Amino acid sequence: MKKEWKVAKKYNYLAILIIAVSFFAACEDDFSEVGSDLVNNNNFSALLYDSSSLDAYSVKITGAQTNNFNNLLLGVYNDPNYGMLTANVVSQLSLGTTGPDFGTNPEIDSVVISIPYFSTAIDIDGETTIYELDSVYGNEPINLSVHRNNYYIRSLDPDNDYEAQEYYTDQFSTFEQNYDAEPLLEVSNFTPSAEEIKTLEYNETASTDDEEVFDLNRSAPRFRFHLDVEDFQQLIFDQEGSSELISNANFQNYFRGLYFKSESINDAGNMSLLDFSQGNITIYYTDTYETTEVNENGNETEVTVVDREEFVLNFSENFNVFDSEYEQIPDQDNLYLKGGAGSMAVIDLFTDQNQLDSIRDLNWLVNEANLTFYVDNQVEDNENQPDRLFIYDINNNQVLSDYTSDISTIDNFPFRSREIHLGPLQTDDNGDRFYKIRVTGLVNNIINNDSTNTRLGLSVSTNVNNTQITSGKFGANAPEQLENIPQMQVITPEGTILHGTNPPASESSKRLKLNIFYTQPE
Repeated sequence: MKKEWKVAKKYNYLAILIIAVSFFAACEDDFSEVGSDLVNNNNFSALLYDSSSLDAYSVKITGAQTNNFNNLLLGVYNDPNYGMLTANVVSQLSLGTTGPDFGTNPEIDSVVISIPYFSTAIDIDGETTIYELDSVYGNEPINLSVHRNNYYIRSLDPDNDYEAQEYYTDQFSTFEQNYDAEPLLEVSNFTPSAEEIKTLEYNETASTDDEEVFDLNRSAPRFRFHLDVEDFQQLIFDQEGSSELISNANFQNYFRGLYFKSESINDAGNMSLLDFSQGNITIYYTDTYETTEVNENGNETEVTVVDREEFVLNFSENFNVFDSEYEQIPDQDNLYLKGGAGSMAVIDLFTDQNQLDSIRDLNWLVNEANLTFYVDNQVEDNENQPDRLFIYDINNNQVLSDYTSDISTIDNFPFRSREIHLGPLQTDDNGDRFYKIRVTGLVNNIINNDSTNTRLGLSVSTNVNNTQITSGKFGANAPEQLENIPQMQVITPEGTILHGTNPPASESSKRLKLNIFYTQPE
């Protein structure tokens, strides 16, 4: 069952105040003590405070449940800071029709595996649509193979009161040891193709006695290959009438699905996101038989009939297993955000209760509050950073009120959606790159409504509109409240390294701060 973040209550704002540049120059002083210095500034109508205590640290993600996902990664991604990540896919199949009857004399023409990529149509050239692939990382070829899986995929877990079985990304070695050595498909030097798929489909209604008419079908780019006919003759068609095909439970015990295996070439590669919910394996076959037809004169004639048929195997239970060179967080000076089998950041606001109480006594009107995260310029490949980050409430498994109240939401265009709350990667006048996360509603609620302080999780994302979550496994320093992570964290292989609360002295201006712009009552 899919989980989703509980949506925090929306807050109605009377206005969104835009702070002029001159205001920053007038209010650039740091306050070392909230209780004394702030009281002495009651004559100011607008102020900046950036000295609230906070803590931020990295947590290793050792595994994530992915058998509740529709979209999965496949391939090899080599991150210059985190090393190689290999994403393989385990996929259980289900029969399109149980107890199938393939006819009198069936003969398989072809077997095609087809799984859509994520793509965008960007142009039309004549009758051909030009596509651009989304969610593809790296462009170096890999070796790819598809094998028969020999590990039984259970739907219920007998070790957990027969609750739904969970499969995690850290089970790589389990499935690496349990597949047929002889592949059903081998593709050397594989890279995803953005080309439109063109196929011919037999149009039975347009056929004549001496001519067969085929329709040209066009579809968006997909992982599409022909599989060996003899393999599926033996695996499927030769089992007609047997107990193996009478139900999906029997079939899945007999044919335990597929294992998609990726291998790097020369320590490089590519990784793509595929939509397994829209994929399948289709067996195209003909059934030839003799029948009797009666002509207009009432005479019977023996004729040979050739029916064109297809039998579909659907992808029903699919999940990722990862092999990662990134095993432990290097240090806690920086914040290490890495998708896949990676890491995230945990942020605690207002860690000094006395300081928070002093702020609350001042009855501030919080106009805006931001967390600004600067990219460490020492990271390799600094130009190739994830465009978006995602922040959420760990304690309550929900998005922030700033998420739900963001007026820049674009449901059909997640790349540019919610940019007020979840600011995309930007570059300042000095050429330094940063992400600005607006948390105005959260901070206002903590200060003025005496809301319980919230522990935040920060992760990478490619679709900030996706709020679905999944169960995770974490390193020893993870807070006990941390049980779930965003699905997008798992299927976004990119990573970045951000400055935390204690950067080197030479980078002190890039220290993580909570900037609060407020109005002090007269």
